[in-house]
Amino acid sequence: TYAPKLILLDISDINSIQDVAKEILNCYGCVDILINNASMKVKGAVQSISLQLDKKIMDANYFGPITLTKAILPNMISRRTGHIVLINSIQGRIGIPFRAA
Repeated sequence: TYAPKLILLDISDINSIQDVAKEILNCYGCVDILINNASMKVKGAVQSISLQLDKKIMDANYFGPITLTKAILPNMISRRTGHIVLINSIQGRIGIPFRAA
C-alpha cells in the first residue's frame, strides 16, 4: 500500500512533463494505467484568439498527452504490461462555431 502523494502537472507545460513523469516513476516504480483526461477550450472568434493561446490549447489537448504517454510508455513496455486511455471531446472531429483551436 502506498501513501497518497499529490504531484502537480500542468499538461500544457511541455517542458515540465518529463520531470513529472520521472518523479511519478521514482515514487511508485511504475504506472499501470495512464488516463489522459485533460483538455482546454476557448470560445471566441478566430481573429480574436491569440496564436499564443492557440498553442497553449494544442499543448493541453494534444502535445501534452502525447509527451506524457511517451515518457511513461518505456516503463510499460519494459514491464510488458500497462494500459493507456485517452479521453477527449468530439469537438476535435467536427467544426463548431467559435471553437477554432
